[in-house]
Amino acid sequence: MANIQIFKKVTKGRTSIRVAATPKSPETRALLRKFQAGVKDFEKKWKATAAYKKASKAKKKKTAKKRS
Repeated sequence: MANIQIFKKVTKGRTSIRVAATPKSPETRALLRKFQAGVKDFEKKWKATAAYKKASKAKKKKTAKKRS
């Protein structure tokens, strides 16, 4: 069986997750690829939400003010 380590870090409302697995067997790598695909799918769905779009616009305005 694989030894799976999950490192979670929460900073200012953002969550970063890093997953490491040993040994690097083909089965373990397949599981990690499946997990990463699920994360990418989740990101796509999240970026389609109104909350993300609103936050993105606000961030662009904020950076534009800083530059001028």
